[in-house]
Amino acid sequence: MNRSEEDYVKAVYEFTRRTDRDVIRTNMLADHFGYTDQSVNEMVNRLAKKGLLVFYPYKGVALTEEGRKEAIRMIRSHRIWEVFLAGTLKMPVIRVHEEAEQLEHATSEDVVNALYEFLGRPERCQYGNPIPDASGNVTIPDDIPLSECHEGDVFVLERISDSRELIGFLTEKSIRLGDRFTVTSTDPFNNLMELRRNAERLVVAMKTARLLYGTIHD
Repeated sequence: MNRSEEDYVKAVYEFTRRTDRDVIRTNMLADHFGYTDQSVNEMVNRLAKKGLLVFYPYKGVALTEEGRKEAIRMIRSHRIWEVFLAGTLKMPVIRVHEEAEQLEHATSEDVVNALYEFLGRPERCQYGNPIPDASGNVTIPDDIPLSECHEGDVFVLERISDSRELIGFLTEKSIRLGDRFTVTSTDPFNNLMELRRNAERLVVAMKTARLLYGTIHD
C-alpha cells in the first residue's frame, strides 16, 4: 500500500472505534481528509479491490480482517514512535504527532518491534491511547467520552484521540492528562459544554468533548 491508502485504512479503523460501529459512512472520510466524495469513492473502490475494505451501497464501508490488521500495524508504529519522540527525545508535544505520522509509513516491523523493546514495552502512548502488542491485540480502555457526562459530574481526563487539531487546541488551553473538570452546564442546542477546572471556566464544543476520554469521580 502507498501512504494515502494506509491513511484511509487507519482512518476507517479509528472511526469504527470512536463510533462503536463496524460500518462507517464515506462522508466521514470526506470530512476527515477534506476530499470530494468522488475522490473518496475512488479510493474506497481501490481498497475494496485490494481486499482491505468492503463497500455496502447506501450504508458505508467496513474493514476486512486484512484491512484491520494493516490499520493496527500503522497505529502500533505511530504510537510507539510518539512515546520515543516525546519521552526519549523530549520533542515538543505539538510536533510529536506530525513526526510520528511521517515515521509510521517508513518504518519496518522489525524496527518498530526493536523500538518497542528499547522503550520497555509501553502500554500507552503519551496521549493515553493503548499500544497494540506485536500480535495486534489491543486493550480496550474502560473510559467514557466527556460528551456523555452530565451537569455536576467530575471528569478526570485520561485519554485523548490522536488528532493534530485536537492536540493543538489542548496545548493552547494547557489541558493535560490527569486534569480534573467539573461539568457546570450543557447546551445541546448549540452543542457546547461548560466546564470548570479549579477556578477557570472553559467552554468546549461537543465535537471536542467526544474526543476526550476519562472517568467520572466523586
